[in-house]
Amino acid sequence: MNLLHLSSEKGLRGGENQLLLLAGRTKPGISEWYGVPQGSGLSSALPANATTLPVNCRGLLDLGSIATIRTLARSEEIDLIHAHSNRAHKTAVAAKLGRRQRLVVSRRNAFSCRGGMVYQAADHFITVSEAGRRALRAGGIAADRISIIHDAVDEPVLDAAQPERLGLGEDATLILCVAAFTAEKDHNTLLDAWQLVQKACPKAHLVLAGDGPDLARIRAQADGLSRVSFLGWRNDVASLIKGADIVALASREEGLGSSLCTAQWAGKPVVATAAGGIVEAVSDRETGLLSPPGDAEHLARNLITLSEDSALRRGYGEAAAARARSMFSLDTFHARHLEIYRRLTGA
Repeated sequence: MNLLHLSSEKGLRGGENQLLLLAGRTKPGISEWYGVPQGSGLSSALPANATTLPVNCRGLLDLGSIATIRTLARSEEIDLIHAHSNRAHKTAVAAKLGRRQRLVVSRRNAFSCRGGMVYQAADHFITVSEAGRRALRAGGIAADRISIIHDAVDEPVLDAAQPERLGLGEDATLILCVAAFTAEKDHNTLLDAWQLVQKACPKAHLVLAGDGPDLARIRAQADGLSRVSFLGWRNDVASLIKGADIVALASREEGLGSSLCTAQWAGKPVVATAAGGIVEAVSDRETGLLSPPGDAEHLARNLITLSEDSALRRGYGEAAAARARSMFSLDTFHARHLEIYRRLTGA
């Protein structure tokens, strides 16, 4: 089987890291190519032996990328295209017109789906949660064209990482949020909650890792708040998670929450919102505490509860580690993808 992966993304967020986990494992009987933008995070992070194709995948009208993909598909007899982003999905649909290639699309969010020609042209969808499956079904996608594959945790990287406490002593409570600064991650509500937490928990520190278009605005909102740190984009997220006491996420919309999957594997309790697939990733009052999206007071109460109770943190963390190994295994992640590839191609 000859397989072409496509991504349009320039950075390295959750979806791109999941593609790297796919690329890091040999698949017997499968030759793979990776179509990614030049200078992107993926182009630098893919394994040295990966065969890359410089394409931007800007959508249905990206004629340059379409021509490049069609040429490769013909010369290398590509059997299957796996699109890992929305614009790559559209470019792949245009590139395979009149061709025999099958198309599988990874859709990581739980946003509403309008369906239409681009969605009907895909042979199969992979989503990360039941919330994502419901969104696709609402868009008219048949149930037998959808598979749920939870995010995998990069187990070797997490195992090798050394905990990073950022200079905080063991008596401090380090609350970590790893998320892009975009509207759906709702850092506004997290900072509104922090106004209450900072007063109730003088040893608690809020650490925000990530970048994005809303970073400057959120920094301005944090002016006057105590014990809030902005780290920017970091490539040592595993170390940050292992050094944290609590991992938090205040999303209004979420496919699953890859940072929460990693946190639980590392034995860290979670405080998050019950948005989208988070209710599937986190077991409320077993591996963490969930609150309604946008409810700053409830989120604050949960952060205060875990900040003040180390025994509860420890109990949730132990349960989180056990549950994560049943849900976010790298072996299962690879096996599920491989099964879909072979089923679609008959290989």
